Amino acid sequence: MKRNKIIIYSTIITLMGTIACTNLTETVLDEQLGSNLVNNPQNIEALINPPYASLRRTIEWYDYWALQEVTSDEVIIPTRGTDWYDNGDWMQLHLQTWTADHGRMKNVWDALNQGVSRANTAIYYIGKFPQNAKTEQYINEARFLRAYFMYLINDLYGQVPFREANEIDFSVSPKVLARKEAADYIITELKEIMPKLKTKAEVGSDHVTVGAAQALLAKVYINYKVYGEQDKWTDAITYCDQLINSGVYSVATDYWSMFQKNVTENSEFIFRVPMDDMVDMGSGSVWSNFTLHYSQSFGNINSLWNGPSTTSTFVNTFDKVNDTRFYDGRIKSECGFNQGFLVGQQYSVDGTALKQRNGDPLVFIPEVNLVSSPENAGIRVIKFAPNSNTLFQFSSPNDVPIMRYSDIYLIRAEARFRSGKTAEALADINFIRGKRSAQGKTLPLLTSVSLDDILKERGYELYWEGLRRQDLVRFGKFGDTWQEKPATNAAKSIFPLPTSAVDVNENLKQNPGY
Repeated sequence: MKRNKIIIYSTIITLMGTIACTNLTETVLDEQLGSNLVNNPQNIEALINPPYASLRRTIEWYDYWALQEVTSDEVIIPTRGTDWYDNGDWMQLHLQTWTADHGRMKNVWDALNQGVSRANTAIYYIGKFPQNAKTEQYINEARFLRAYFMYLINDLYGQVPFREANEIDFSVSPKVLARKEAADYIITELKEIMPKLKTKAEVGSDHVTVGAAQALLAKVYINYKVYGEQDKWTDAITYCDQLINSGVYSVATDYWSMFQKNVTENSEFIFRVPMDDMVDMGSGSVWSNFTLHYSQSFGNINSLWNGPSTTSTFVNTFDKVNDTRFYDGRIKSECGFNQGFLVGQQYSVDGTALKQRNGDPLVFIPEVNLVSSPENAGIRVIKFAPNSNTLFQFSSPNDVPIMRYSDIYLIRAEARFRSGKTAEALADINFIRGKRSAQGKTLPLLTSVSLDDILKERGYELYWEGLRRQDLVRFGKFGDTWQEKPATNAAKSIFPLPTSAVDVNENLKQNPGY
């Protein structure tokens, strides 16, 4: 089922381009073929799959993930000789010196707005079919997906171009929702569809569920002080409570079980993006290839890129001995390296000490110079386990959770703390820490808790999962200094609208500071 869904996603994503989006280079379908596709109820799967397929753009390292992670203290991509300069793109993200013409701004804007448009296409055409339980389910799933993409746009750019599904005169520019207005729309939409959604037991976590709606509401409410300039801590707690009290999910007792290859379901997964390395999916989610050194080939994986690392600023906050989230060695016999953070001498699968291209030992060091670094500079990160035997080394064998249960406990802990419920917040933090001890060790529980403790715990639990920038903004830390980054101003907490978007929609107004 998983493989079939991926194949459908990858083929339909091109087919639906002519219907779902504008301002892109497209291959125009025969009009009659397109009409038959969208007006035939037998093609309902071909309408709901494209907005699901757009979720993949949210986990591709060079797009949405880059804006949330490379701009934070969790990721640094130093230039090593002539490698990874890329016209200064990665340095600009790290230093927070980007402009409206930075390539990532346009790529992500286009991808997320395409997701909204594809959801609208599904809502509109499925709504024209004879209505039954299946059409109602898919319309509600599409409405959730539209709300999710709007949430991401609003978080990154602070305003959302929007048209209703039945507004199909594309010669008219869409209206633009201001940040609070967009957040309120998303909340209203989620509350309306939530009672009509199915459960994880009924459809799985690769589909929209009532749990996903509760989780997204919790996320909007915990960030509402940023979006709407007033707090909604009680509402965040309410939807966290609904999820926690549902009995559907549980915190993984084996942290690394969520990140192994070919894992489709886990007790923590609320909403996930299905992936597969049985087909060629491109290079967007090559979690090991993009960070490992050129010499760290293993199995059929022989194209390594020696790219993204993490900062010593972030790593030095960890309990490196007692916290299982720092290091796990279960894949070393297959790959030669561990999951978690890779520091020091690196080895091949057979135990041979690896070398750099110049013959020096391959010893990963925390010292990094953003502009000019040696090959071994930077602590590497492996969150998702690769498949050494894959025939498609640029595909991913890892389903990627974009909402998971431990995050809900951490959201509730933060909302409780911010609303004065310090003891309850401490209990939530310690509940997670109590399940994160390394083998044979004990991760100490906290005796008191602060906002800084909560932010650190979010880092320990959720690093490299595409959430860090949002967290730093909410905690007022996004402009702080960290390794190879000076302090920056508050305007950078919202990205600029791409110049190309402002040029074609007179309702968009560039964000302050750009």
